Amino acid sequence: MLTLWNDRPNWRQNRVSLNALRREFHRQAGHDETPGPRQLNPTDYPRIGLFDTAEQLVLRAEVPGLEEEDLDITIEQETLTLRGTRKIEIPEGYTVHRQERAETTFARSFHLPCKVDGDKTAAVLKDGLLTVTLPKAPEVHARQISVKSV
Repeated sequence: MLTLWNDRPNWRQNRVSLNALRREFHRQAGHDETPGPRQLNPTDYPRIGLFDTAEQLVLRAEVPGLEEEDLDITIEQETLTLRGTRKIEIPEGYTVHRQERAETTFARSFHLPCKVDGDKTAAVLKDGLLTVTLPKAPEVHARQISVKSV
């Protein structure tokens, strides 16, 4: 006897469970199934990486579509704060059918693992990638101590 796959008694219950699992997966991954702009979680944007070298810390942030005037970077003690505004400009005469990027204002703060020299800090924005170079403060660098025998 041949049984169709959707004639099984548990099929509807399994399909509902799978759809709920799919929706939860998309929600946790940051995908929103509702149309229109969505509110970004503060930890969603921008995506960053903070790297430590012997001489400096390097922060890289993905900020596609932003210009330098859209960004504000401040350092207070051992905390770096990155603020910005992402604006979406729709060309004149165009009609929006789908828009997955929303206008947003963001602010993220990062506790730095060591003191940095704020006067020598530099930031470069190229191709949607912000690179902030934070030289370590002189007192942070390891020093070689010579041993003298008496």
